[in-house]
Amino acid sequence: MAAPDSEDRQHPGLTAAEVAEREARGEVNAVEIRTSRSVAGILRENVLTRFNAIITALLVLVLVFGDPKDGLFGMVMIFNVVIGVVQELRAKRTLDRLTVLATPRVGVRRDGRDTEVASGDIVRDDVVILEAGDQVPVDGAVLRSAGMQVDESLLTGEADPVDKSSGDQVMSGSFVVSGGGLVRADRIGGESYAHRLSEEARQFTLTKSELKVGIDRILRIVTWIIVPTGLLLFWSQVFRGDFGLSEGIVSAVAGTEGMVPQGLVLLTSMALAVAVIRLGRRNALVQELPAVETLARVDVLCLDKTGTLTEGRMVHDRTEIPGAREDAGLPSGIRDALAALASVETNPNPTLAAIGEAYPAGDGDADGWETTVLVPFSSSRKWSGASFVREGTWVLGAPEVLLPACVVGPEAEVETFQTSVRAHAAAGKRVLLLAGSPCEGLREQADPVLPAGLEPRALVLIEEKVRKRA
Repeated sequence: MAAPDSEDRQHPGLTAAEVAEREARGEVNAVEIRTSRSVAGILRENVLTRFNAIITALLVLVLVFGDPKDGLFGMVMIFNVVIGVVQELRAKRTLDRLTVLATPRVGVRRDGRDTEVASGDIVRDDVVILEAGDQVPVDGAVLRSAGMQVDESLLTGEADPVDKSSGDQVMSGSFVVSGGGLVRADRIGGESYAHRLSEEARQFTLTKSELKVGIDRILRIVTWIIVPTGLLLFWSQVFRGDFGLSEGIVSAVAGTEGMVPQGLVLLTSMALAVAVIRLGRRNALVQELPAVETLARVDVLCLDKTGTLTEGRMVHDRTEIPGAREDAGLPSGIRDALAALASVETNPNPTLAAIGEAYPAGDGDADGWETTVLVPFSSSRKWSGASFVREGTWVLGAPEVLLPACVVGPEAEVETFQTSVRAHAAAGKRVLLLAGSPCEGLREQADPVLPAGLEPRALVLIEEKVRKRA
């Protein structure tokens, strides 16, 4: 972790005494994560049902007045309860582990020094240090921004990075994709946006099942019929003198027990349980058994491929000079320029990180390039660049932004670059243009502009790393 500079010293962070005071008040980022449905609630929902009430009443009569062997039909009720409870307990355990926040340790500034603490040990008003690749652990205001851009797609669904300046708000659960900065922890623990979002994701909602509704309708009818039918059977057996009291009750139970659709209930639960097991093997979470029926009624299912087909990181495919011979190789100057642009960024975004892996600074002469001005990447500008003492200015960014600003020779050369860009974009590649200028044209200002005299040098092709099983 870098030492604080002169501007950072304006935000020394909390003192040890202030941290202890907030910890004593319970103003920490730790929060107890639990689902909205407890174990008792799961047991109550699966045990206290109309079907179980009917079977239990008949089973008690058999156990009191007859032979326990005649009560084997009660096993249907037990199996049905076990299937439902086990499935929902498995779902609860998985949901309890569900959390949007996944940052184990984060950097904070306390007593003017930078240190690392567990995410749950952050207290209110802590100064949190964020760098590229970090997940924001709390909600708060930006105290200092060094070209910080935040990806809020996990929270809002929008994939475009958002620029954050001093005074802007950041939400927990978002990721820093470029630059870095300092954030004051204003809302922590259960107050944070990510926690509220994950609480909504863990909410248990009862699935409306046509099968369950139909079975309950049958059971309601059986409930009204079984009592008078049982009494009539008992009267016919006892008062006609065929059986005694106990035998008459057992006989009435035997006659009415067949009216309860036990096989329908058990087979339905078993069929749904088998479907849940098969879905579980495909990493699908089913909170309750009837949800399988709901899924079976779906005509169109829309999924987001992010993180499904790819690993979520960029890799360098190749660098080429349109119009040049394929066997000519890449000039060392272009290699050094790419290595220098990737190395001068203290918090490179995933694209520059992929370029840095492909062209390490130590493999060429890029270590000797002395930077005078650095312009971090911005999604609004769509380019980044740096000016060097002897090597001029190099910029890297979107071709549609840089090509119009480039000074090129024949019209055919412009067409060659544009044709190559279109071909690679159609193939699904992320295309960047590397351009150079002999002058130190970049200036340190709020809204940097492209330097004069830019010439297109090469196209850099970036792609997302595809999962092996995709």
